[in-house]
Amino acid sequence: MTVQQTVSPLPGQGASSANSVNTQPPPPQGMWSELFNFRDNRLGVMLIVPSLLALILVQFYPIVYNFWLILTSEKGEWIGLANLSRLTRDTIFHGALIFSLKMGIVVVPMCLLVGLGLALLVHSDYAGRKAIWISILIIPLMVSEIVAGMMWKIMYHPTLGLVNVPLTALGIEPIIWLVKADTAFIALCVVEVWRISPLAFLLLYAGLNQVPRDIYEAAAVDGATRWRAFWDMTLPYIRPMFAIATILVFVWSTRTIGTIAATTQGGPGRATWNLSWYIYGMSFQRLKPHYASAAVLVMLLMTYIAGTIFVRYLWVERRSR
Repeated sequence: MTVQQTVSPLPGQGASSANSVNTQPPPPQGMWSELFNFRDNRLGVMLIVPSLLALILVQFYPIVYNFWLILTSEKGEWIGLANLSRLTRDTIFHGALIFSLKMGIVVVPMCLLVGLGLALLVHSDYAGRKAIWISILIIPLMVSEIVAGMMWKIMYHPTLGLVNVPLTALGIEPIIWLVKADTAFIALCVVEVWRISPLAFLLLYAGLNQVPRDIYEAAAVDGATRWRAFWDMTLPYIRPMFAIATILVFVWSTRTIGTIAATTQGGPGRATWNLSWYIYGMSFQRLKPHYASAAVLVMLLMTYIAGTIFVRYLWVERRSR
């Protein structure tokens, strides 16, 4: 509805000089037209354009380029989904995929248990000077994969390594960890748990700090045990952090490549090939980047599916009690 405001004429002026001022508000703009209205949002557009360009270059362009590599051959010819079809018949790829999933299945629960135990210990009243404990416990997280792998490779040495010292003291023959497939898998899992557990510890410790103290006091008044208070009160509060920790630990453990490069280099044979090592081998050793890009897509889909499952079953809203 139009609102007309009549301005009275000044003395000495006729009524014809009276003008009408239309105070009708401008029509509402859509979200996109308002966002890209450069005249009104000049400063905002100038501030967001550099970040938007960086996001396109760093994330969207590699994804689009990877799809182009998948759909073409090494000669630049259009082959459609032939690279993905070849993956379904590639037994080496199947072994690498299974090894990655096995690493995730073993490493994720162990890292979460170790991280949760450390978080509860540091969060308790028995741990004094928490900052010092946190600084010490996150040291493995700050060590690169290559350095961690080289350090553990020395520790796994059959005669000089520290891992075999307790076995020798017990009269057990030293184990050559990195030569057999089974022991090499166990050795890699131990390295990954040592390296990634501090990440789970930091996230779960941050979640524990968000739990209100008064609920524990109320639980103690009601006669609840510590286990019941932890199960019914602490876990619901830290479930979002638990989901984030699960996703990140799964991604780190299934995509590791520096640890494998420094310890087993995919051996013995191809027993410790994961998807990252498979992609590296196909891209830089066999010079088949287009075919390796199909494996990259499978890795992305595996991460997306696993993340969706973890969020669906772990990231639940806290129920009011």
